[in-house]
Amino acid sequence: MAKPRSYIPEIGKSVVKNVAVPDGRPVINLSLNESSFGVSPLAAEAAKHRCERLYRYPDPTSTDLRAVIGKRFGLDPDRIVCGNGSEELLDLIGRLYARPGDEILFAEHAFLAFSIVAMRVGATPVRAPAPGFTTDVDALLERVTDNTRVVFLDNPNNPCGTYISADEVKRLRDGLPENVVLVIDSAYAEYVDRPDYTDGLELVAGAENVIVTRTFSKAYGLAALRIGWGYCSASMAGVVNRMRAIGNVNAVAQAAVAGVLEDEDFVRGVRDATNRERKKLTDAFTAMGLAVTPSVTNFLIARFPDTGNHRAGAAYAHLVQNGIIVREVTDYGLDDYLRFTIGRPEENDAVIEALSRFMV
Repeated sequence: MAKPRSYIPEIGKSVVKNVAVPDGRPVINLSLNESSFGVSPLAAEAAKHRCERLYRYPDPTSTDLRAVIGKRFGLDPDRIVCGNGSEELLDLIGRLYARPGDEILFAEHAFLAFSIVAMRVGATPVRAPAPGFTTDVDALLERVTDNTRVVFLDNPNNPCGTYISADEVKRLRDGLPENVVLVIDSAYAEYVDRPDYTDGLELVAGAENVIVTRTFSKAYGLAALRIGWGYCSASMAGVVNRMRAIGNVNAVAQAAVAGVLEDEDFVRGVRDATNRERKKLTDAFTAMGLAVTPSVTNFLIARFPDTGNHRAGAAYAHLVQNGIIVREVTDYGLDDYLRFTIGRPEENDAVIEALSRFMV
């Protein structure tokens, strides 16, 4: 097998240590797409209460957790699988359905974990062109071969923040052979308020080869607890559950999710605040002369000039010097871009102020 590229160091590249801010202000980390708007008090209280019984193991089958997720989204709990973050589920799907010599297909600039999953199992990662940083269903279908085993779709896309419509997602599902697993990674679904969007859950019905993955690390504000879930056919759920580790979702995480799912107003407020702040950053960056890719998520990418003193690498270094960490995306092939997680109003104001000085 070809020597893999060094993805892991690149992923950690934006987590800069020992950043010193001259006036003692705290470092602003907008590199990881975490929610910037805290956590639901109901989730915090539920987690705190469970911490009083840390000597007890978690429910290894996440029974109550699957029940509350099923109730909230109108799904059969027996077809829900829970993971230590949704990335664990992506990894499980890769290990279950792909082998050396097989192909794993996804769009250009798709979530980096898709490539990592392919390399872990010795499969060949195949990238389809994505004009305008948006998944092209025809390009994906054209690249399906007899060796294709898994198709990953991140919708919305990370790191670009774009999405494809419900009709396009359905067209992709309908166009795939039955022996190819379609994984719809909808990690940022809570942020999208477009009428033509779908997280894909309804496409699981009647399909044995579709799994939708979701997470509580983003809009729900539970990133520290690493908890995700997937929805698929009963047969696929059974296979995934046999492969996953026993007790893979810790007890505090299970309790916190039960709390946050009772607080729909909290998640709605996070989405609304994120949308307002994303527009503020988009308008400010555009006024500076940066090209911003329209985003429906809690992050956006902006293109910097490819010549002169205002390149993306120099902008990144300038922001670090001002105590602001964002995400370089050179490992996605986007050398001229930086990715910005949408922060709180005062954090975004600091980004705008620092970049305004840089772009002069």
